[in-house]
Amino acid sequence: MRLLRPPALGPLAAAVAFSLLALGLGACDIGSTDSTSAVVSNDGGSIYDFSGLYASVSNSTETNNGANTLVYPSNRQSGKMLTWLRLLQYGSVLEGYDNAGMNWEGSISSLSGSTAQFNLQGRTTTGAAVEITGALRYADQSSTMDATWIEPGFAGSIFARATVSPAITNTPVGDVTIDPQSATLSSTTDPITFTATGGSGNYSWTHNSSCGKLSATTGSQIQYEFVSTGNDTLTVSSGGKTASATITCQ
Repeated sequence: MRLLRPPALGPLAAAVAFSLLALGLGACDIGSTDSTSAVVSNDGGSIYDFSGLYASVSNSTETNNGANTLVYPSNRQSGKMLTWLRLLQYGSVLEGYDNAGMNWEGSISSLSGSTAQFNLQGRTTTGAAVEITGALRYADQSSTMDATWIEPGFAGSIFARATVSPAITNTPVGDVTIDPQSATLSSTTDPITFTATGGSGNYSWTHNSSCGKLSATTGSQIQYEFVSTGNDTLTVSSGGKTASATITCQ
């Protein structure tokens, strides 16, 4: 089945479309001061990487040397016809190159669910400045690019798909807890068992007094044994989180 595409726009309509798209993108922002290291994740903690080789998913018979042209309607863009675009993602920064040997750069401006709003800037082989703006939609290790191509005198559309890396979930590290939070022991009592929960699951134990000794320094459970009278603080750390218990040796 042939996919329907909007007709090419005239110069004035293209300029209006570009202005509207620019305003829409300006309304949402990832908001990172270092966009190359920003993690593109949604409110649920899912992280997406839209890097991939994007080729047309159109069933159109309008081809360039046997390959479906990337920009529709075909044979309207200036310069060499594009058949694929390799997209590279670094945080929210996008870079790319195409089959015509031209480079692209841009960014992801926002992410809602599994859909990212993006823009790219580049040139055709005749030197015409081009803006590509639209959405990248992730589903089952596949990303669909649904975008508008705007150059002087022509506005077209891109509907392309690429295989991408699976989305991953960034699970926040929870607070660490320690049980019991206080204890008193003497030379006649058995060692007391302390249990840690939360954090990343990898626990490290320390204390700051010689009034007792630990049975271990790692693991979710340790025992604290009396050595001499005094006061001590037992601390457990995990995933950047800490919790402490106060101990009285008498």
